[in-house]
Amino acid sequence: MEVCSAKKDRAYVTIFNVISGMGDGINRRVDAVEIIPKSKMLKSIFFLACVASTSAFVLPFQVRPAVTNITQGGQTLEQTGLYFVANLTVGTPGQLFTVVIDTRTADLIVPDVSCKTELNCYNKRKFNQSLSSSYYAYGQQVNYKSNLGSFKGFIGKDTAVIGDRKTDLITIPALKFLQVTDLGLGIEGLAADGVLGMAFTGASQIGGNSPFVQGVRMGDISNTFFSIWLEHFNQTDDLGTHGVIYYGGFDPVHCAPNPSYVSLSSAYTYQVTVSKFQVAGKAATNSQNKYIQATLDTTTGQLAMPSQYISQVLDSIGINMNTVTVYPPIVPCDTKVTITLGFLSGTTIQITERDLVTNAFGSACRLQVVPSANPEIILGIPLFRGRCTYFDPIMERIGFTPALLQD
Repeated sequence: MEVCSAKKDRAYVTIFNVISGMGDGINRRVDAVEIIPKSKMLKSIFFLACVASTSAFVLPFQVRPAVTNITQGGQTLEQTGLYFVANLTVGTPGQLFTVVIDTRTADLIVPDVSCKTELNCYNKRKFNQSLSSSYYAYGQQVNYKSNLGSFKGFIGKDTAVIGDRKTDLITIPALKFLQVTDLGLGIEGLAADGVLGMAFTGASQIGGNSPFVQGVRMGDISNTFFSIWLEHFNQTDDLGTHGVIYYGGFDPVHCAPNPSYVSLSSAYTYQVTVSKFQVAGKAATNSQNKYIQATLDTTTGQLAMPSQYISQVLDSIGINMNTVTVYPPIVPCDTKVTITLGFLSGTTIQITERDLVTNAFGSACRLQVVPSANPEIILGIPLFRGRCTYFDPIMERIGFTPALLQD
C-alpha cells in the first residue's frame, strides 16, 4: 500500500508507524516513508476537494484491539476536501469508521445500518448494533444540526476506541452516540463516514458527555486536554494534508513545551475574547482594538470575520473590498500579509501568508478569509497550521505553542 509522508519529518515517521496488510493474512507494522510525487498529490487533492467521492475513504492503517490502561497517545489526521479526518472503532468487537474532527460539536455521529438511501449513506460504513456485545439502546429520535448539515437518527451507547497504533489506542466506555438514518449534506459526498465532536459536554445535542470528556471521566485519558497540530500549507510533498491529534498529554514530537493559555469565554464552544486585531500587508497596517469573540473551528476552511475586519485585511494588501465579487478573494500568489490576534491573557499569535494564501488554479491564488454571518470571528484551518493548539474542555482554556517541525 502506498503511504504519503512528510519528506523531512523523520520524527513523525518514527512515532507514527502504520499497520499494513501485506497480502498474506498477517498485519505488519511498517514505517510510512514512501513519498508520492507532488504532481500526483496535486491531482489527488484537487479531486478530493472538488469531486464527491464514490468510495469510503480509507486511512493507511487499520485499528487493532486496544491495550488497556493507555492514558495518552497521538493519532494521524488526513485531509479530505476541506476537513481533517481520523479513524476510530465503535462496539465490541470494534466496527471501523472514518470521522471528521469537529471542535464545534460534542457528539459522535456514525451511519446506522438502517441508513440505506443511496444519496445519504451510499458506500458509507454503517454501525450494526446486533454485532456488538457492549451495545445499549436508548432509541430516542434526534434531529441534529451542525456545520456539516442536518442529521436524523437515534441514540445508542457503546464502547469507542480512538488512536492509530496498538500502543496509542484509548478506550472510551459507555459513550452515547448518534446512529444516523439521514446524513447531513456535508457528509453525503465526503470521503468520511461520520463526525467526532470534540467540544464541551454542554454542547451535546444527545444528552451525554462529549467523547473526549467521557474518556477523561470514565475512560483511560489521563489529562484534561488534547492538541491539534497541522502542517503548514505546502510544507511538504504531501501539500500540508497531514496532522496529528494528541489525546491526554503533550505531543512530544510536534509541539514545543509550555503552552501559553487563554481562558475561554463560553462553556459550550472553544470561544475566546480577541482584544486586539492587527493586519499588516505591503499597502497598509490596520488594527482594531475593540473586543470581539472568536471561535476555534476545525470544520471551517478559512478565517471568517465581520465585514469591517475583511475590509481592513484587503486594504492592507491594496484591494478595495467593494471590488471583490467572490470569496475567498483571488489575490496574487506573492501576496504578503500577517494577521496578529491578541487575547486578554496577553498571549498573541500570528497567521501569515504561508497559510492564508493558497493555490487556486493556474497562477491564481486565494486569500483564505471570508465574511462571517455573525458578528464574531471564526478561526478555521489556517489558525491550526504550523502550531499546536491545546483544547482543555475541563479547565476551560485554550493553549498555543509553536510547532517543532516548521520546514
